[in-house]
Amino acid sequence: TNDTLLVDLLTPVFAKFLTQCPDIQLDILLGNQAANLSKRDADIAIRATDNPPETLIGRKPARIAWALYGRSTDFPGPELPSSEDLWQRKWVSLGEQFTMLSAVRYLARHVAPERVVYKPNTVHGLAEAVEAGIGVGFLPCFIGDARPGLTRLAPPDPDLSADLWLLTHPDLRHTPRVRLFLDFAAGELVRLKPLVEGDRIGSSAREMAGGSPA
Repeated sequence: TNDTLLVDLLTPVFAKFLTQCPDIQLDILLGNQAANLSKRDADIAIRATDNPPETLIGRKPARIAWALYGRSTDFPGPELPSSEDLWQRKWVSLGEQFTMLSAVRYLARHVAPERVVYKPNTVHGLAEAVEAGIGVGFLPCFIGDARPGLTRLAPPDPDLSADLWLLTHPDLRHTPRVRLFLDFAAGELVRLKPLVEGDRIGSSAREMAGGSPA
């Protein structure tokens, strides 16, 4: 899996699994490049993708929502800027190596290049930049909603979402340890579905009355 999913979503799931299944050990491989399960680089891959490899099988417990966020002190509300105002602000985005993400492609199409002032190569770096006030930007809701220093500026855009998959090689699907982990992790992620899909209610979920730029 990648560091974003591990740090902000999966570690509590893994901890609970190890408590309930103390005879199993977990080796975690982090990276943005997909592990080759056909070559046994890993037993299980946890990925955000709408196009999982046809050679793998798995489960889709949730869909990762993305929304637009800004630094809370820059948007004290209750009134939030109109979409026209947001287009004129400074923006942050992931670099060109992340063009596989819908949010990155969308921003490249709609925001003038000179307004994108900061491009880290990690989602954590992107969240830190928004929270530091460098610019507004799109983030996964399970990250943006968990940070008190951020304010959601628009509803999640379904076109920017990506499926969350638990994948394994067909030859491993009946392996007891693999099946046990898949069953457990899928159940826990279904329980976390409201967080992953940005479904929350409250004052911190204020939505821009003038329309979303997303």
